[in-house]
Amino acid sequence: MLRSASKILGYRLLARDGQIGRCIDLLLEPHTWRVSYVVVDAGARVPGGRVLISPASLRKLEWTSRRWVLDGTRAELESEPASAPALHSLEQLLGFGLDDSEGYVGYVEDVIVDDDSWHSRYLVINGEVRMAGRRALVPTEWLGALHAEEHRIEAPVPRARIASAPELRPDAPLGSLELRSDAAPPEPTSAPDASLARGFSTSAHAALWAQAVAWKERSARGLKAALQRTLHGRQ
Repeated sequence: MLRSASKILGYRLLARDGQIGRCIDLLLEPHTWRVSYVVVDAGARVPGGRVLISPASLRKLEWTSRRWVLDGTRAELESEPASAPALHSLEQLLGFGLDDSEGYVGYVEDVIVDDDSWHSRYLVINGEVRMAGRRALVPTEWLGALHAEEHRIEAPVPRARIASAPELRPDAPLGSLELRSDAAPPEPTSAPDASLARGFSTSAHAALWAQAVAWKERSARGLKAALQRTLHGRQ
């Protein structure tokens, strides 16, 4: 079943002989987008305070009580590696910008994972100005390179394809999602306020305006990524 990855943060992980700790992050493989480890805050009981648990150790998910029951004892599960530097952190990815073939389109608000295979199926992209705030579900199969230092991910597909991707709606269960390659694009958004366009009637001025907007978006990505991580850390 499909689940919001960010909502898994904070879940308690229970071994056969007691609680290990709480989930504070998920680590994803760079190219497959599969969840390799759950990062658990185990407190002072273990050196460094953090433990990596493989989803393969999962025996039962209790979504209503926000608990994961694991197959193994605390000693067995806490022997997992303490770090995995080659993997992507979910906490770090939240707030990253997404660039399609036409440029910046929005930022990563969440990741949707399949709790059977632990493969990340979609990125939830908040379209902001480019798609009037529409929250598009972009399949991970569309993604290209990830640029960590620039806080952005490439999706080398046309803007129309991003715009026609399924939309995340609060009233629609994630389990009902299907990738619709023939989905119709959303309704056109209203034109910008005329006062913003005064003085930019020529093509040269319009090009300068577009460059300024693109520069502003790029410079804000690092701040936005940090803000998203801070907000999720407070939940």
